[in-house]
Amino acid sequence: LGVGIFAACAASQRRKVRAWRPVGRLAVTAVASEVADRVKLGNMMISSLGVGAMNWPLDKERDDPASEGVVRASLDSGVDFFDTAEAYGFGNNERLAADCFAKAGKNGFIATKFAPVPWRTKSEDVVEACRASCQRLGVDCLDLYMIHFPDLIQPLKAFGIEDRKDETFLDGLAQCYKLGLAKNVGVSNYGPNMLQRAHDRLADMGVPLASNQFNYSLFYRNSGSQATLDKCKELGVTALAYFPLCMGLLTGKYDAEKLPAGLKGVTMKKYFEGNDTIPKGGMTPLIEAIRSMAERKGKTASQVALNWIICKGAVPIPGARTPEQATDNAGALGWRLSDGEVAELEAKSDSLGFEFNGGGFKLDD
Repeated sequence: LGVGIFAACAASQRRKVRAWRPVGRLAVTAVASEVADRVKLGNMMISSLGVGAMNWPLDKERDDPASEGVVRASLDSGVDFFDTAEAYGFGNNERLAADCFAKAGKNGFIATKFAPVPWRTKSEDVVEACRASCQRLGVDCLDLYMIHFPDLIQPLKAFGIEDRKDETFLDGLAQCYKLGLAKNVGVSNYGPNMLQRAHDRLADMGVPLASNQFNYSLFYRNSGSQATLDKCKELGVTALAYFPLCMGLLTGKYDAEKLPAGLKGVTMKKYFEGNDTIPKGGMTPLIEAIRSMAERKGKTASQVALNWIICKGAVPIPGARTPEQATDNAGALGWRLSDGEVAELEAKSDSLGFEFNGGGFKLDD
């Protein structure tokens, strides 16, 4: 994410929005299942699967039937954790989420994120941004407020000048917690060592670190992500996995003979056909293994890939553009792969010799 994407962020925070008020938490349990699909995140118990809102229309603040359908389908399927950020559409995504929940008539847990951009330099900037997110979401207190990424945007770094403000922003996060603006606080894209430092700094202020959100999937876990998940477990921090389906690669819908149209298909092609750095055939053996297991289990490929993450102890937050996608994703709940099946998929992934490299932040440590 470059500086430009956040250029309108500060101004947008001051816009007036139509507020909604929570109508009470929805008591959700996995239907007809003995599997406990609830996970402790700070002082909340959320579904073992979430919904990422980043791929909802970023130019809409309200009245989007598809997004409204995603919220309804997710809640009806037992999924009640939703992830957004002020950076998604310069606040529009938060407003759209508020509108969708108001129309659904029932409420889930919503997480949003603070963008540490260069013009934000003080802990008070975190508090101001938190208040603005509360306004856009129509609530007095956020369920979970996270730092979106480490303070990586350093305009003068090329000249040997850096001014990292990670600790300052953590202090601001603590203020949000103590002021009652956030029920829980977390971070995103923090590697093991940075996570430990954040945990310790917040603990010194009497504030628990609830979560760490990072890129993690069956096709992306060896570039520090597995070590980060292990550190999360050690510290009692809930791990949230974004890009759990690697932008559609693990859905089983695509292969060398069937690629999506447009730029997405061009980007995917190398993963199935290979190139200078990816061997011929690409990730086809992994896709075939996922499809085969899905057929044996009576599930979809997406459900198998998402369930693998749940089995590893993280909460996947796949995107969903339609109610049908949301319902399919929710089919990852209510059952578990066996230890042997988990190992089988990991072995197939490891045998490829390469990983997903299509987006997200590299973990900072």
